[in-house]
Amino acid sequence: MGVEIVEAEVPKAASINQQSTIKLHLQKQFTGAEVALNRIYFSPDGKFLLTASADGVGTLWTKEGEMLKQLRGQKPPMFNARFSPDGQTLITTGYDGTIRLWNLQGELIEEQRPHRAAVADALFSPDGQTIVTCSDDGQTQVFTRQGEKLVGVLNPGTARNLAYHPRGILIASVSDSGSLYLINPQGGIEREIATGQGRINNVNFSPDGQQLLTAGTNGSAKLWNLAGELITEYKVVPTGWVNSAQFYPQGEWLATASDDGAIRLWGKDGQLLHELPLGSGRLTSLSFSPDGKYLAATGSQGQVWIFHLSK
Repeated sequence: MGVEIVEAEVPKAASINQQSTIKLHLQKQFTGAEVALNRIYFSPDGKFLLTASADGVGTLWTKEGEMLKQLRGQKPPMFNARFSPDGQTLITTGYDGTIRLWNLQGELIEEQRPHRAAVADALFSPDGQTIVTCSDDGQTQVFTRQGEKLVGVLNPGTARNLAYHPRGILIASVSDSGSLYLINPQGGIEREIATGQGRINNVNFSPDGQQLLTAGTNGSAKLWNLAGELITEYKVVPTGWVNSAQFYPQGEWLATASDDGAIRLWGKDGQLLHELPLGSGRLTSLSFSPDGKYLAATGSQGQVWIFHLSK
């Protein structure tokens, strides 16, 4: 397989009159599972990848796509798998209401059951001291790594995905009802935003913490400020879902993955910069490496793509 090079004109952050070329070089394409891969993340140091699959398996990879360890034993599907901020602990979520903590050797450290229904997402706070979870039971909870519950917030409807503000001052939680909630980690909902996007599949804070990005089942991604005001709507696909929307780590532009099997690069003003059809079913997830040099994508047929980005 040759290297595929795709170029997209992306404005430099310093000047709207200058253009720089972002090149996506396909480094590797491989099958990571025999079923859908639900999520993929780079480790904080950018050296590893972590995937969660519909058959209940988490897999740790090198950034080059070499499989290192598999995390087994959680009742399928595994909805999400993430790294701790220091990159030394892995957290996985399952259908049976449990979360599991693992080390990088693939050994189970601890299992907790914070919910009575499926846990859709779990992530560490930026300081690594607490864990936040969301579930089909409609609750978003914050508790210590030892399992002591600190905060429980009842949301109307199933909570689907979570994001932590870079400074740890807010938690974003999104639901099947189309609402985006900004939650104080000490307790209480600060703001509810009706997105109008149907079910929200993905939410992220911008690198500077000033904006939020949501991906919905109505075919759109939306950019918001923290006051809940819509900045930009990205009309990604006329039909089908947007499953992932991610900020480029330097914040200059963003990427989406959708049911039509394409990665799209966008300016923050809503301009479509480039479209890259991968042609293999739905795309389920995207992740940039922290240094912005790599982009990983996953598909509904278990595929993984790893691109190197250069200017």
